[in-house]
Amino acid sequence: MNAMKLAVPALLATATLLTACQTPAPAPEPAPPPPVVQNQKLSTDGLFAFGKSEIAADGVEGRTQLDAFAADLLAGPPFEIVHVIGHSDRIGSADANVALSTRRANSVRDYLVEKGVPADRITAVGRGSVEPVVECEDQDRDALIACLAPNRRVEIRVVPAGG
Repeated sequence: MNAMKLAVPALLATATLLTACQTPAPAPEPAPPPPVVQNQKLSTDGLFAFGKSEIAADGVEGRTQLDAFAADLLAGPPFEIVHVIGHSDRIGSADANVALSTRRANSVRDYLVEKGVPADRITAVGRGSVEPVVECEDQDRDALIACLAPNRRVEIRVVPAGG
């Protein structure tokens, strides 16, 4: 019986030491943060004449922005895809606005390809007037065109590699 009384504390001490010496399992790797999507908004008034989809020859400011964007994109970290999204104001029919915003997105995509961005890494889509950034009350045409200018834009979203 005395041997039993001595054996129990010895077994408990051994079990405690063995438990304390065990290396804990490594913590699971944390999930990588979601990719940061780089966004660029360009006013179409700086690139296109009102109601047009060809990049204007006199659109120096817009071309300068696109040139800088393409250079930064090509010099920066790898990217998965570049989404070019055209938007229009509400002037005109919905179908015409979708077509115009699509042609403008395609023009920007083509310009970026000319600057060396791989064509297979660029998508282009037009959304028409469904995502306005400003609302304007009805007013004379010139004032309405000026008020709605922020809605006439092209957004470029870059998804980094691995995203």
